[in-house]
Amino acid sequence: MHIAFIHAKKPRDAEDTMRRVARDLRTQGFRLSGVLLNPCNQPARHACDMDLIDLATGSRIHISQNLGAGSTGCRLDAAAIEAVSMTVKAGMGAATPDVLILNRFGKQEAKGRGFHPVIVSALEGGIPVLVGVSELNRPAFESFAAGLAIQLPNSSSAVLYWISQFLHQNAA
Repeated sequence: MHIAFIHAKKPRDAEDTMRRVARDLRTQGFRLSGVLLNPCNQPARHACDMDLIDLATGSRIHISQNLGAGSTGCRLDAAAIEAVSMTVKAGMGAATPDVLILNRFGKQEAKGRGFHPVIVSALEGGIPVLVGVSELNRPAFESFAAGLAIQLPNSSSAVLYWISQFLHQNAA
């Protein structure tokens, strides 16, 4: 089982590192699967709005609910996460990726939903998995990984080094 995580001490702490890793791997011709957060910086949208970028297709998927301007609750649309995860899993079945990268192991995954089954499928298929993990969801992630996950520093060179071990094995 090849799974590693970047411990994100603050929300979105590991996003830039994961984006650099994805860009570098894609430039080298590797097939990617998974999603990364694309911040919404448009004035017409709420600061907490979230979009994901599908790493296999480049598609942008909106995953926030519109709860109104005065809302302070979580805007995550659980149904959208489920739909995106099914899309990613179907894509992995159509063309086996070299690596699965997920911006986070979040609330949905901690409950066994969202990208949880996608991670399991990737690991069963021998696909290395990289995921961001927040302090809040770290206990659930560690329980899920059963001590088999490796914590990596929030450094693109460290992450690329870890992934390269498996990419070269798969290419041989």
